[in-house]
Amino acid sequence: MWSVTFQSESRRSKPYKTEKGALKAICKWLKANEEQGIEGHAILIAPDQAPERYDDWQALSFTDESKPDFYQSGKWLRLRMQAFELYGSRCACCGITPAQGAIMHVDHIKPRSKYPELELELTNLQILCEDCNKGKSNLSDKKWR
Repeated sequence: MWSVTFQSESRRSKPYKTEKGALKAICKWLKANEEQGIEGHAILIAPDQAPERYDDWQALSFTDESKPDFYQSGKWLRLRMQAFELYGSRCACCGITPAQGAIMHVDHIKPRSKYPELELELTNLQILCEDCNKGKSNLSDKKWR
């Protein structure tokens, strides 16, 4: 069990199950404080180690920006546009369109969490409205189109 004490105007401690979780929380907290102009530090207490003090989120070996967001990548954005061009902008499940007020999503038929090798396959994509996509989640690999 890892523990972090956050110290600025006030002081609070919080336990974490993993070192990565603790470092991510420290990074996020320090970065938010920096953006707001608040001075502070965090102390990480790890099992069987001396406490470590962190004052600068950029000095951490772990940062919350270390892995780029798939959904902001150029490859995904180009593929997403191709899916809309090929399949249209009508929900393949319920049939609603943006003209009817729907927000449209490009859904991975076989979810990325279970089939990461298919994340950039056009044939693994379908157009769903936000409600249908959220309902489907990664619980189903139903092909609606």
